[in-house]
Amino acid sequence: MMVNFLKTVISSKGQVVIPKQIRDKLGLVPGTVLRVWVEGKKIILEPAKEPPKEIFVKAGPEITEQILKEAKSSSDKALKLLQDLGVSID
Repeated sequence: MMVNFLKTVISSKGQVVIPKQIRDKLGLVPGTVLRVWVEGKKIILEPAKEPPKEIFVKAGPEITEQILKEAKSSSDKALKLLQDLGVSID
């Protein structure tokens, strides 16, 4: 496997430009969210995988109100937390 090393410079604000060749190869576009971590002396940047939209459901008041009522009655801690968060308790 041939590796072509490219150079980039850290700006005074700590910003780094990912070379166009690499952005194109990985499909990185403005707004792409990257995960960043350190391994030894390496900085690793990896596109964050967005969760698939199918796992989300729309939850309106008919769902959330019932869940809030159950949480309110399940423990004093939950009740106090809801009060601290400013949720009205009817």
